[in-house]
Amino acid sequence: MNLDDNHAVGTDNWPEGDTSAGAQGQTTAGLDCLTSPLENYHVHTHVSIFLDGVALAVPPNIGIVVPSGGTRCFYSIHTHDRSGKIHVEAGAPGTFTLGQLFAIWGHPLETSNVAGLTGKPIRVFFTDAGVVMEATGDWHNIELTTHREVTFQIGTPITEIPNFTWSAN
Repeated sequence: MNLDDNHAVGTDNWPEGDTSAGAQGQTTAGLDCLTSPLENYHVHTHVSIFLDGVALAVPPNIGIVVPSGGTRCFYSIHTHDRSGKIHVEAGAPGTFTLGQLFAIWGHPLETSNVAGLTGKPIRVFFTDAGVVMEATGDWHNIELTTHREVTFQIGTPITEIPNFTWSAN
């Protein structure tokens, strides 16, 4: 499925933006909130979250905040819409991870709790160049790289790991 038009993927489950436990303009997960995003390094990863076979939309404006001073700022990892595309925009290439995304969002990323979804088995898959692999080890360390897809399967197994495409990095 092509995401060049940034259409919503899944149904709404979470409010947009970061939670109160997430980034509010302070340095979070080693990332500063800048008044304008740096784009020397700009890639997109896709994140899908399925609960009992139903796709849930990753909310817009994760990592884009208006601190109490009123000036909007951007973290290097952020979302713009409900497409599930995660933008990584930084001054230079580096290692940007799923753990940083969840820290900025302010939701847990644990083997028993993903974004407040608990009480069901959780599996995580990642897809690179069409090759699907199950994530083992610490999910926090999964890198957000260009055209990588990360899929959370919570509860009932899904019949197929989605394969999204988009033309930009």
